[in-house]
Amino acid sequence: MAAIFPVPICRKVPLSFLLFIAMVTTATVWSVRSGFLWTGICLVAVTAPLAALYWWMLHVNPSKTRIIIDDGDLLVDAPPFLKANQPMTSISRAFVANMNDEDEFRDMKKEQCMAFFGYKNGIFKTASNKDAIVVARSNKVLCLETPERWFLLGPKDLDGLIQAVGQVIPVKNA
Repeated sequence: MAAIFPVPICRKVPLSFLLFIAMVTTATVWSVRSGFLWTGICLVAVTAPLAALYWWMLHVNPSKTRIIIDDGDLLVDAPPFLKANQPMTSISRAFVANMNDEDEFRDMKKEQCMAFFGYKNGIFKTASNKDAIVVARSNKVLCLETPERWFLLGPKDLDGLIQAVGQVIPVKNA
């Protein structure tokens, strides 16, 4: 049976975004009521499409992000940036670490990703110029090394993921 680990963004990000939208709505209503009709129209014309795009980016895509352990395979599904499949037998080592404490992961270069407020989702380059697939809610992650790339995984239930991976390969805890 497959073990599924969702990786939603922390609640404070969409809530902060909704607060911002409420502020813009208040400014729009004030503009229209105060006689600044065109200011209100411009606020709506600019803010509505951007708000829809950012809502999709900050809430919808992260809510679909998940890590799946199934039949000895690791599947990382993180729309829109990546979908990766890796046999667990090709993982050479697994350990738990804080990305800020590891020289290899501290200053990763962004390739195809989004990263803010501790949430990271996408492909990065490590210090040794190796690809790293990062899907994490915080800096504490399960690090899985393969010959081709790293997987840095930090779902909401990190302990559950460590236990699921530990049933297939040994995991060194920090």
